[in-house]
Amino acid sequence: MPHLLNWLYELVTRVLLALHAALAPAFGTSSGVTWGLSVVLLTVIVRILLFPLFVKQVRSQRAMTELAPKLKELQAKYKNDRERLGTETMALYREHGVNPFMGCLPILAQAPVFYALFHVLRYVSDHGSSKPPAGFHPEYGWTVSLLQSAGHAKVFGVPLALGFRTADRAPMFGADSTTVHVVTLLAILAMATTTFLTQRQLIVKNAAAGNPMAQQQKMLLYVLPPIFALSGLLWQMGVLVYWVTSNLWSLGQQHYIIRTMPIKGPGGTAPSGDQRRLTASTQAAAPVVIRRQQVTRPPRSKRSGRRPQRPGSAR
Repeated sequence: MPHLLNWLYELVTRVLLALHAALAPAFGTSSGVTWGLSVVLLTVIVRILLFPLFVKQVRSQRAMTELAPKLKELQAKYKNDRERLGTETMALYREHGVNPFMGCLPILAQAPVFYALFHVLRYVSDHGSSKPPAGFHPEYGWTVSLLQSAGHAKVFGVPLALGFRTADRAPMFGADSTTVHVVTLLAILAMATTTFLTQRQLIVKNAAAGNPMAQQQKMLLYVLPPIFALSGLLWQMGVLVYWVTSNLWSLGQQHYIIRTMPIKGPGGTAPSGDQRRLTASTQAAAPVVIRRQQVTRPPRSKRSGRRPQRPGSAR
């Protein structure tokens, strides 16, 4: 099947080489900074192209939140008929133009680029460590000199084409195996952490109480980071750079969308920033009334003028 995807591998390689050519005059042809920034910019280009899908994802999640009361009514009405509940739920989604699977689309859309980058870096690790034999013709738009340049390019002392699993090949690329193990583990930790923060930000800001997707999102919050961490042991440093950059982009992008597309309140309109600040300042400035409890004293005796003693007290 790889031959069917040669066009995709070549497309990713061409973009990577074009970015490298643009950055080389500033940082050097064989610099790890040049190749590392090329991967970062490749990620940025992909995320910009996927921005419309992200907006649709956010709108779909907001619509799911607004439909929560109606979904609860359906669940109560058809609690004993799972098949009818599923049919009515999908009909409600179609009526309001909601796609419950839209949340997975941005990640799935990145999968081809991710796989292509993984394959291209594996190609670099196979052919970029030493001078190739005579008659070797590089694929996907590479040249022999660029293959060797990319193969020996290092980010924090780790070749972009190597990862935790292939650290034993580090001496072939002029690197240290221990350094590759340590740095890639730190990169995997950064990827898992940013994945957790991205998912948590989406849940805290976008999900409201009773959101039918809230439970699934909470599950993903604790399921995705371990999955990415374990998978990261198989990925090259360049792929880890791609995912960390993509997660950081998601954090900033979600923060922007959340501020510009706030969740609608009970009245159907979202409160403005001035209204939120006014409400907060009013609550902060509200006076606190402290009431003292009055102590009722017992009446004095008319004859002696003394207060009557309590039962059991000493005379």
